[in-house]
Amino acid sequence: MLIGLISDTHGYFDPRLPDVFRGVGRILHTGDVGSLDVIKRLEAIAPVVAVHGNMDNPLVASHFPADATVEVAGLTVYLVHRPQDARPGDSVGVVVQGHTHRSLIEEKEGMLYVNPGAAGKTLTFAGRTVALLEIEDGKPRARIVNLDAP
Repeated sequence: MLIGLISDTHGYFDPRLPDVFRGVGRILHTGDVGSLDVIKRLEAIAPVVAVHGNMDNPLVASHFPADATVEVAGLTVYLVHRPQDARPGDSVGVVVQGHTHRSLIEEKEGMLYVNPGAAGKTLTFAGRTVALLEIEDGKPRARIVNLDAP
């Protein structure tokens, strides 16, 4: 199964997202959504699970939990906005986080940690990015997609 990972949109929906996320079965948004319209537009691509971030206003934040655990293709995926707030359980295989605006794929303590970076237009240190997570036979693999690339 292919899953789209996105964070820190800050109210901006990149027009390339429908192409980048074509074929995904689900989209996971790790906060700083910025606008419910972003979620609505992502839901037109695939079902969305989202958490709120520290910059989400109370109206947006009230629609989403601070963290979430979802089962995807037989694997437990944990979502949280700020890495320092992550409290994944023992059964978690993938931790998806945001906040830093820096993309990251790292394995530690038997879990795959993915930060898709920032897809919005605010404080993009290394360009605007999202990630794709593929789960095959219970094994996760992730890759970063640069939205600024031609």
